[in-house]
Amino acid sequence: MSEIEELYEVLEEAREADQVASACVIYEEILTQEDIENVMSTLLYAIDLIDFGNFAQAEATLLRVTDLCDEAESRELHLFTLATLKEKKGEFRDAEKYYRLAHEQNTTRGELLLLAANMAFHQGEAPKAEYLVREGLKYQCAQDEAYSSLGFYLASQRRFSEAKMAFQEVLRISPENEYATEWIDDLNPLLTD
Repeated sequence: MSEIEELYEVLEEAREADQVASACVIYEEILTQEDIENVMSTLLYAIDLIDFGNFAQAEATLLRVTDLCDEAESRELHLFTLATLKEKKGEFRDAEKYYRLAHEQNTTRGELLLLAANMAFHQGEAPKAEYLVREGLKYQCAQDEAYSSLGFYLASQRRFSEAKMAFQEVLRISPENEYATEWIDDLNPLLTD
């Protein structure tokens, strides 16, 4: 086994043990030893830097591989990581944009639109958040979470009847969901006959 292969093995162990600081050190060692930039490893390194709270280094790392992300998978991960960074920095408008761009790279992942919806809501744009959740529901995603978010966004717009229907859909999918039950109980007095 080569030294690089050993480092990758130790790296995987550190990531599985959620030892972010150690993983970052190992990534740096790998990146200095490899002859060419390993895009996916570099993107995973950026994710760990974000988790570690080192936003400046994460941003520099992402910038370093922007032009190397020439396959759909690496472009999606690059955009997703950039969106995550922007979200952690509180730059919700940019985060929303990058989550949507990541979705364009992989339209099977509706959860990317759900993340974009959350960013729109953080910007005070509940109707846009609602739209993005409805779009996300057209793709593969956690349906109960999507309907739960939809119910919340509808309730924030005082569309209580529609919100209740969304939470009822959550209960249809996940009958034991206490969050949805509590929301329905809270919404019932707000509904007019």
